[in-house]
Amino acid sequence: MCKVRSRHLAGIAMCLLAGSAAAQGFLEDSLTSLRYSQFYWKENDGGGTGPTRDEWVQATQFSFNSGWYKDMLGLDYSYGLANDLRIGDDANSLSNLQPDGSVQSPHGLAKPIEAYLRGRLAGDAGELVMGGGKKVRRYAQYADDATRILPAATQGLDLDYRLSDLTLRYSHIDRFSPRNENGWGDELTNFSGERIDNLQLFALGYQLPFGSRLLAEYAESRDYLRVASLKLEHSIALDAGRSIELYATEGMQQDAGDLFDHAGVPGLYEAEKSHHARYTDLSAKFRTENQYVGMTYNKVRGDDFDRLFFSKDHGTWNSSAKLFYYFGLEDEEMFKLMGGTNFAMLGVPQLRLDVHYAFSDHADGYDGFSRREFQSLVQYNFTGALKGLSLAWLHNEFHTKGVPDGERRTFSSRGPAGIITHNAERFYMSYVVRF
Repeated sequence: MCKVRSRHLAGIAMCLLAGSAAAQGFLEDSLTSLRYSQFYWKENDGGGTGPTRDEWVQATQFSFNSGWYKDMLGLDYSYGLANDLRIGDDANSLSNLQPDGSVQSPHGLAKPIEAYLRGRLAGDAGELVMGGGKKVRRYAQYADDATRILPAATQGLDLDYRLSDLTLRYSHIDRFSPRNENGWGDELTNFSGERIDNLQLFALGYQLPFGSRLLAEYAESRDYLRVASLKLEHSIALDAGRSIELYATEGMQQDAGDLFDHAGVPGLYEAEKSHHARYTDLSAKFRTENQYVGMTYNKVRGDDFDRLFFSKDHGTWNSSAKLFYYFGLEDEEMFKLMGGTNFAMLGVPQLRLDVHYAFSDHADGYDGFSRREFQSLVQYNFTGALKGLSLAWLHNEFHTKGVPDGERRTFSSRGPAGIITHNAERFYMSYVVRF
């Protein structure tokens, strides 16, 4: 696939701007923003096995999202810069940047995050949006991670069709730009370094009568891994702004060819002749105008649900069991209690708190297994003269215990669903100016 480079998009933009009368929608409906952020993360292994971090970093991201030129063509461009302000002497892991010789001496980041050309056709038969280039993509099965100081992104082609209550999406991805690395994008590979030709994603959404919605997705990294899920959502409206939200999801992942790591990956995955994991995810939530409470249940069957689409993939799972790490081991059964509120009753609607507690007590192949997570997130979004400024504090305690039984498992995995303990204090400050 031809790579869309920034100089090509700049040339296209100049051509579009040359016809000033026709370009009015292109400029007048555009959104230009500048985002400045600082993140400070203080993390430790809680006496178990996990990372120790003490990182204070900053970033600036410029973004331009055009309107439609002649109601047919549009352009998105984003560029980001990031560097460290301080890395602690005791840190042995770095997440927002990439070490340069040592954790205490990281690389800075300077890279295009999005460089994307899009077009659309609209009429009585619906709307078709087509696009190509580099951007942040989000599906239920796969998402470019945006939880770090700069987001990850992918290069590829996309189709998006909408007609009334029906939505169809398709993406063909062939390169990946990690959240903490420079460059336009790396090839997709397995853990042995063999090239995966592409990742393809298919999604269908349909709005059913009586407040229900059906969501189906299928994704496959060629000759490596396939993943599918079917989700049914239903909302019940009550009186006085109250509602009950329900969903049920069935999903699976399995090996998809010769590139799958059947021989295992040291420290991550045991050797497997074949891989086929399944899960059921159920949720019920009661919501009022300013608060919610709920519970989710997740059960994994078959094998561990912890595989990635390619070796540098940051990991996505269409499930309530994807928390700080995955509650995704074979026969692991997770319960999660959650709640949230803003503080409108105290006259501070800009302040909100969200909390959850999740636990499981069995996983096939581990003796003495247990997993617990508690998380709280406090956020404040300023208004008035400081509109665009936001602060957040995330507190997380993730503890996993268990030893291999010597039969089903021969070592303790440190992968997405492995035996990991991770306590975190994360502070976020962002200021966004829109032009």
